[in-house]
Amino acid sequence: MPELLPQQNSVPSPNANARVRWSWVRRFVTRVLVLFERYPWLLPLASFLAGVLSFVLVRRGEGMARYIAFTALLGWPWMLAQGWLRGWLLRRFPSKWTPYGLQMITQSLQQEVLFFSLPFLAGATQPDIGQWLFTGLVGLAAFISVIDPIYEKHIADHPARALLFHAYCSFVCALVVLPIAAKVQLENALPLALVITGVWILLGLRGAWRDLSTPQARRLGFTAFVLAPLALWLLRSHVPPAGLSVTEGLVTQSVEDRTPGARLQTISAAALQARGAIAFVAIRAPMGLKQTVYFQWSQNGHKLDRIAAEIQGSGKGGWRTYSRKRNFPADPRGAWRVDLLTPDGQLIERLRFKVQ
Repeated sequence: MPELLPQQNSVPSPNANARVRWSWVRRFVTRVLVLFERYPWLLPLASFLAGVLSFVLVRRGEGMARYIAFTALLGWPWMLAQGWLRGWLLRRFPSKWTPYGLQMITQSLQQEVLFFSLPFLAGATQPDIGQWLFTGLVGLAAFISVIDPIYEKHIADHPARALLFHAYCSFVCALVVLPIAAKVQLENALPLALVITGVWILLGLRGAWRDLSTPQARRLGFTAFVLAPLALWLLRSHVPPAGLSVTEGLVTQSVEDRTPGARLQTISAAALQARGAIAFVAIRAPMGLKQTVYFQWSQNGHKLDRIAAEIQGSGKGGWRTYSRKRNFPADPRGAWRVDLLTPDGQLIERLRFKVQ
C-alpha cells in the first residue's frame, strides 16, 4: 500500500508577492499612459478646471482651495528630483516603456502645474507690462507642454532645455501654490521658490552639461543657467501676486465702519487740503494667510509716502483696509496714483485720481 505523504499548504514566497505587486503597478501605469496618449487634452483640461475651482474658492474665502492646491504641490518632489529618479527607475525597470513613461509623467506634471497656476496668475495680473509678460510666458509654456511635436523636438530631446523648462515649472508651482497650501507670505514664497529651484538646477547640471557639446553652447548654457534665476529675482516686482485679488478699490474722502464714501476721480486742491484723501481696498486672500501690504502714494510720477497695512485671508467680501493721507505738497495739482504693493513691490492694485 503506498505511503501517503502529508499535505502541505503552499505559501507564496515574498519575492512572488513582490512580483505580483510590481506587475499590478506596471499594468496600472501602462493603462494611465495609454489613456493620456489617447486623450492628451484630458490632463491639461482637468488641471485648468482644478485651478479655476481653487481660484473661485479662494475668492469666496473657503479653505477647501488649500486642499486642492496641496494636491498640485504633491507632484513638486517628482519635478525637483526627476533627474535622479529617472536614473534609478531606468536601472530598476530596464524596459523600452520606461523612458517613454517617465517622459509622459514629467510632461503631465508640468501641464498640471502650468494649467493649475494660470487662473491665479491671470486673476492677479494688473495693468503692468512686466506682469502681462510673466503671465503670457506661463501661458506660452503651458501651450508648448501640450503640443507633443514641439515639446519633444525642442525640449524633451535636449537635456539642457529640459532642465530649464522643468526648473521654470517648479518655480511657477512654488510661487502659486505655497501661499495657498502652506500660507507662506508672498515675499517669502518667491525667494524660497528661487532657492529650491536653483539648488535642483545645480544638481541636474551635470547631465545637462553633457548635452552642450561645443564651447559656444556651453557658454550660452552657463549664461542661461545663471541669468535665468537672477533675472527672476531682479524682476520680482513684475511677478503677479498670485492668490491676492482686490474686490473693491477706490479713492474717497470718508470711511464709516469700513464702508467707503463716494468715489473720487477729480477733486479740487482746496477740498483735498481741507479733508485729505483715503485709498480704500478690499482684498481677498487664502484663508489663514497674513500678509503685509503697502500703499505707495505718488504725484505726477514722483513717489511720496509709503504706508504699511496688514491684511488677513477672510471671507467673501475680502479684508477691508485703507490708507488716509492728510499732508500734501503746497501745490497738490496733477495726476495722483496709489499703488497697493507687496513688500517685494509686486503690484496688487492701482488707484488714480486728479487734483485740479
